[in-house]
Amino acid sequence: MRARSPEERLAVALDFEELDPALDLTRRLKGLVRTLKIGPRLFVGHGAAAIAEVRALGFEVFLDMKFHDIPATVGGACRAASRLGVRYLTVHIAGGEAMMRAAVEGAREGGGTEPAVLGITVLTSRAVANTREVTDLARAGRDAGLRGVVASARELPALRRELGDRPLIVTPGIRPAGGDAGDQKRVATPARAIAAGADLLVVGRPIYQAADPRAAAEAILDEIRAESAG
Repeated sequence: MRARSPEERLAVALDFEELDPALDLTRRLKGLVRTLKIGPRLFVGHGAAAIAEVRALGFEVFLDMKFHDIPATVGGACRAASRLGVRYLTVHIAGGEAMMRAAVEGAREGGGTEPAVLGITVLTSRAVANTREVTDLARAGRDAGLRGVVASARELPALRRELGDRPLIVTPGIRPAGGDAGDQKRVATPARAIAAGADLLVVGRPIYQAADPRAAAEAILDEIRAESAG
């Protein structure tokens, strides 16, 4: 499930509370990117319908609910998410080994194509004084059977040294050069993240708040292509 083409290495976040603007952006990006991320803001209001609508338009769905609860609850949530046909879903590594193993088992039991369960290390809105905090969490996620982890670009070199090439590493907190970091503490440009070893970049505000979201996405893809080719 490792992303390969530039179009497969960009996930655009649908960070909307209403379905109509989310679907408007979805249509604008058709034929340009493959994956759209749905998180709590959209899912709480529109649930499975949002996933179904996005998938009907030909996109894969990254369900970013960051599950963190007792093993039985998380396992059941991942089983239900798998039945919705999502490609990626997230859990907090801090929930512990039993919870993570239940998440993987639940995703496998949902039927159809098994989604990749990704472990959240440390949110990019928080500063990290010691990279070891992130790498220790990532190792725990790998050992519990997760397909990959979510971490900022700043920890990518250390993660690749610790984990090798096999785990999928998803990187949020992506900002074009000169872009506003907003509430993010650990950010990087698309080129820097790709060069450091990211498999999949998650981009939200720099695209959906742009005057021309499609052009903004195209510019990020161009940066990914240039860095990948180099």
